Amino acid sequence: MTRMHLPTPFLPHLFQAFARLKSPALRTDQEAVLFSLKCLLAASLGLYVSLRIGLNRPFWVIGTVYLVSQPLSGATLSRGLFRLLGTVGGAVATVALVPRFANAPLVLSAALAAWMALCLYLAMLDRTPRAYAFLLAGYTTSLIGFPAVMVPGDVFTIAITRVQEISIGILAATLVHGLVLPRRVSMRVHARVAAVLDDAERWTRDMRAGASDTVLATDRSKVAADLLELHVLSIHLPFDSAHGVAQVQILRALHDRMLDVLMLSSAMEDSIDRLRSPQAGAMDATGWRDLLQAGLAAQQAELDLAHADCRVLQAQLCTARPDWRLHVPARLARHVQGAVLHRDHRLALRSALGAFAGILLSCVLWIATGWSEGATAVSIIGTACVLFGTIEAPAPHVMRYLVGSLIGVAVGLLYGLLIFPALSDITGLIAALAPVLLLCGSFLARPPFIMAALGVVLTFPLIAGLGATNTVNIVGALNNSIALFVGTAMALCSMQLFQTADAGRNRARLERSIRRDIARHAAGRGDVTRAWLSRMLDRIGLLAPRLQGRSSAAHDLRALFADVRAAHASNQLRALEEYLDNPHVRPLHAALIERVAAHFRIRAHAAHGVDTHLLELLDRMRETAAASSGAEQEHLSHLLCGLRRDLLVSPLTHRH
Repeated sequence: MTRMHLPTPFLPHLFQAFARLKSPALRTDQEAVLFSLKCLLAASLGLYVSLRIGLNRPFWVIGTVYLVSQPLSGATLSRGLFRLLGTVGGAVATVALVPRFANAPLVLSAALAAWMALCLYLAMLDRTPRAYAFLLAGYTTSLIGFPAVMVPGDVFTIAITRVQEISIGILAATLVHGLVLPRRVSMRVHARVAAVLDDAERWTRDMRAGASDTVLATDRSKVAADLLELHVLSIHLPFDSAHGVAQVQILRALHDRMLDVLMLSSAMEDSIDRLRSPQAGAMDATGWRDLLQAGLAAQQAELDLAHADCRVLQAQLCTARPDWRLHVPARLARHVQGAVLHRDHRLALRSALGAFAGILLSCVLWIATGWSEGATAVSIIGTACVLFGTIEAPAPHVMRYLVGSLIGVAVGLLYGLLIFPALSDITGLIAALAPVLLLCGSFLARPPFIMAALGVVLTFPLIAGLGATNTVNIVGALNNSIALFVGTAMALCSMQLFQTADAGRNRARLERSIRRDIARHAAGRGDVTRAWLSRMLDRIGLLAPRLQGRSSAAHDLRALFADVRAAHASNQLRALEEYLDNPHVRPLHAALIERVAAHFRIRAHAAHGVDTHLLELLDRMRETAAASSGAEQEHLSHLLCGLRRDLLVSPLTHRH
């Protein structure tokens, strides 16, 4: 028997075909298909249960399944819990408000708008997945409250039915995503931690190799963004496995140690640059350069230790033992702070007031015109103003959702008029819904198409009249479609007028908040050091993407890191006051601290170079400290050297 041989030129193509099966793009497609299949299974389960117990609006169950479902099982469970809490809170608020003010439409509209604005304000302050509960409490009130204005006596029944439908959808999504080929949040966390540590170590290597400011600025901003993503993922970890709580604690310890890595790396970069720069060398006396070289050696040793500690914590994260503190050095087992996020109360208040104004104005137009479908339109306006109000530029997202809704209306009319009338059982109903739901689910797994896919999946069952009888009222469907488009268009106009702020103004406000907090910290006011450093890193991580495209982006980021370190050093110098016994050092110390605080007070409002009097105070303080023999003399000298280096970073890098 002869053996068949493949032609040699065919072999490379065969190997390429097998290689494509492992490509990231195809793997993403496979994950999207699996996610879509699980969403369809969950929607089918929820639809069967809701029809079995006689709920008259099962399309809310399908919508809930697709709103709650996430590729990661723990995220689905946490999102479902937050959605349930928000739905119950919104239902309770609606039941409390609608009957009480039913005879005063304007007062009722103002009360509902105020509640939704409060929910949006709280959601914008949270900036974690927990904010979803506040958003749900807001737009659930919109979906239940405004349609119930015409029938206030039925508001309790409507609210209870809504909670039942939401609960069924959440339970179905949680069971399917948690039991059928679950994807654990912990696996994503492990991958992100490895990426964060690789990024940080690459930054250190680039810095030691003398990489350009642009490369280092990119590394800095990426590490800050990665740490924020890890904090967001850690919210889901307790819902992921029995070891979730220990993993959260380890992540907090890792975050604290990464703060040290970032501060030490940036300090080493500036020390190396100053030692190598001829301009800086001409400005530095021999004593400063000696201190700078000694400090650089100490910082390098501390940085290597910090990198090693991060790898130790990474290993503990993989095992996730409850007694992990017993298996790490004592310095890592102390009380950990974790991430402390920036809160912009002014931006949150502005967005909340904008939502209040837009919703209330829509209600006034509805009441004045007496439009029969006005309640539906206003409920959509309220939902959009709350749901998209947390986004800096909501218009593109609303437009994508509107396009998806247009497709959903067309698909819903097709199903309601041609497909549903021919169905007779639940099996046929699920089989008929499967093509659209599978397509929507696959697009939900791709971030650019999420809004459009949600527009389709939330609209077409409603327009099609999905329910116990599957009968569509063509007049009602068309009226609902018109109300949907009018409401979405008015919501878009409202958000553009009242809730959207210019990106440049947002960037400038964030920069001012950073400068203002640096000045407060240098003056000895504000949070404790570790929490303050974490908040400043979060702000820098938020600012870095907004600086892209600016020629001075690398200089601005580097100067911000230097100012943070300088304010931190000033705070540490202030804490040394009680240990200074030398009578010649004390008055110089007080004058220096006050001068540094004044320097940052001025810089909080306008660009300002380092004044010569401050540099003279630093020179005199170093000489006096070098002549003393106290226990804190060496520590004081290194703090002074670091402070001087950081104060001079901005003008030096600007000249470069």
